[in-house]
Amino acid sequence: MPRPRRALHVTAAVLLALTAGATVADLARPGLADPLRGAVAQVTTPVQSVLSGWDDARVARLTQERNALAAEVTRLEEQLRRQRQLEDLDRATSWGDHRLLPARVVAYAPGTSPVGGRTVTLDVGSEDGVAEDQTVVSVDGLVGRVVRVAARSSDVLLLGDPGVVVGVRFGPEGGLGSVGAVPTPGLPPREHGELTLTVAGDTPVAVGDDVTTLGSPDDRPYVARVPLGTVTSVDPDRGQLGRTAVVRPHVDPDVLDLVAVVFVDRGRR
Repeated sequence: MPRPRRALHVTAAVLLALTAGATVADLARPGLADPLRGAVAQVTTPVQSVLSGWDDARVARLTQERNALAAEVTRLEEQLRRQRQLEDLDRATSWGDHRLLPARVVAYAPGTSPVGGRTVTLDVGSEDGVAEDQTVVSVDGLVGRVVRVAARSSDVLLLGDPGVVVGVRFGPEGGLGSVGAVPTPGLPPREHGELTLTVAGDTPVAVGDDVTTLGSPDDRPYVARVPLGTVTSVDPDRGQLGRTAVVRPHVDPDVLDLVAVVFVDRGRR
């Protein structure tokens, strides 16, 4: 063993013995070990300085390696999380045989923004094949429809925007209706995020009924059978032209992350 390192080990052993002695003395009679503790402090100060100086380069290198490993772990965790989300999304789309283009929400605009409408921006665009009036979904259900497309991004008008009305089916009988964010005059006020179902015919509506998209011609802007929400209450009959009910959408737009743009394969419909 080189002399400097051996000296450090011997010094450390002596300091350990002095510290132990001070601790025992302090337990036996408080205050008795004060002079000894002072002596230990005087000895350890220069030793700690030597040790820290002796190991600075190695500590810096190990710190750098640790930070690099931590960054790699974070990257792999995010990759694993994204893969699990994609698997969940693929399993959730049992409502249709469609191709999905995964996308990440990278920006949000409230309905009062100059761009018009309550929208989110995705990190995919025309270079990925995205076009206007395509359906956008998440693992929970309908998100909205594409309204603007750039080369590498696209804007999605969200379900729940005042200008969005979606044709739907509801309940076990598949009753027809429409869902929108603006209730007709005379209806009870809605809570944040709640939508209004307006029944098109005489089909009864009940709490717990599932609501899905009816679908659009050529599947634009909405493909059929996408889960939209659940009926949470039925409005009292106040002479409206059609029955109405409150729908809680499955998708919370405030926490959107991974979504998918729906591509319809005409040969597989």
